Amino acid sequence: MTRKGPQDPDAGTATRPPLTVRTVMLSAAVLTALLVVVVLMVVHLPGPLDERTLADQRNGVLRDGPVLPESVAGVDFGGHPVVLLFLRAAPAAGDVQAFTAALPARAQLRLVVQSATGGDPGGQPAPVVRDPGAVLARAVKLPRRNDGGPGVGYAVVDSTQTVRYSTLDPSWPSNGFEAATIIGARP
Repeated sequence: MTRKGPQDPDAGTATRPPLTVRTVMLSAAVLTALLVVVVLMVVHLPGPLDERTLADQRNGVLRDGPVLPESVAGVDFGGHPVVLLFLRAAPAAGDVQAFTAALPARAQLRLVVQSATGGDPGGQPAPVVRDPGAVLARAVKLPRRNDGGPGVGYAVVDSTQTVRYSTLDPSWPSNGFEAATIIGARP
């Protein structure tokens, strides 16, 4: 039986120096910074046009909202589905055409500009309704926005004058298919 004694420094085995506090702290700081960068890249921070609670902004639920009267702020309801596109100022006609292209022919689109001024809305492929008092937004219960200004999004009102969907959607030009899907599911 052999007994191990103290290692001979000349035996060729090198010992590793102990980790210093500085090395441990530097490693923790680098890992923390890396985690922060990953979270910032993955998580969508709310923008000024977003709903205060992002889970409520675009919940995807067809709901039985309020039943509107036959006319609100100059927009007639009943007999056909109506899509109200809420905007802060007159949009580019190309954006409206992209949104409109996805809607079925029986749907009527109304551009609701929520400012008293803000550019000439002429040349639009849908009628423009000025609503600086946000009468239509309140009628369809458009969600509240972070910056306190008028909302940007849309509402779908079916042929029975019932609000089926109301959402903020800052990227509305590419989401006309959503309104078309909701219209296709309701009268």
